[in-house]
Amino acid sequence: MKSLLVTLGIISCLVMSNIANAQSTLALQEKCAEGGKKFFFQRINLYGGAWGSFSDEKALGSNSFTSHYNKKLDRCFIRIEWLYSPKDKKEDAPIYFGIEVFDVFGGKNIGCLWRDQYKNYNWPVTRCEVETKNCTNEQEFKNLIRPYMEE
Repeated sequence: MKSLLVTLGIISCLVMSNIANAQSTLALQEKCAEGGKKFFFQRINLYGGAWGSFSDEKALGSNSFTSHYNKKLDRCFIRIEWLYSPKDKKEDAPIYFGIEVFDVFGGKNIGCLWRDQYKNYNWPVTRCEVETKNCTNEQEFKNLIRPYMEE
C-alpha cells in the first residue's frame, strides 16, 4: 500500500510538472508573438512602411513576418520576408527580395538572404549568411536557419 501511494505521488508530481511546463511554454510563446509583432513594426519603415501588400508613390511591395519561440534555445526569433519594387521604371531597375532572421529581444541579426531580379528575370543571390556561415542559395539559407525557427 505504501509503495502504491509513493507511486501515485510521483505520478502526480510528474503530471503537475508537465502542466506547469506547458503553461510556461505557452506564456513564452505568447510573449514571443507580441515581441515579434512589436519588433516588426519598429523595423517596418525599412521595408516600405506597411504590413502585407502596399503601394505608395515610391514603390510596390509586400512584407510579412513569423515569430517563433525556440524552447531548446530559450529565445524568440522572427523571420521577416519582404519584396520591394521601385515605381521608377528604369529599364534596369531591380525588384528586391529578402528574408531576414533576428533575435527578437536581443535585436541581433541571425541571418539574411537578399536577391535582386532584373529584366532578365534572374534572381541572383546578392547576400546570404547565417551567423558566421555563408550560403549560396535559398535552400542552404533555410537549412541554416532551421535550428532557430524550428525545434
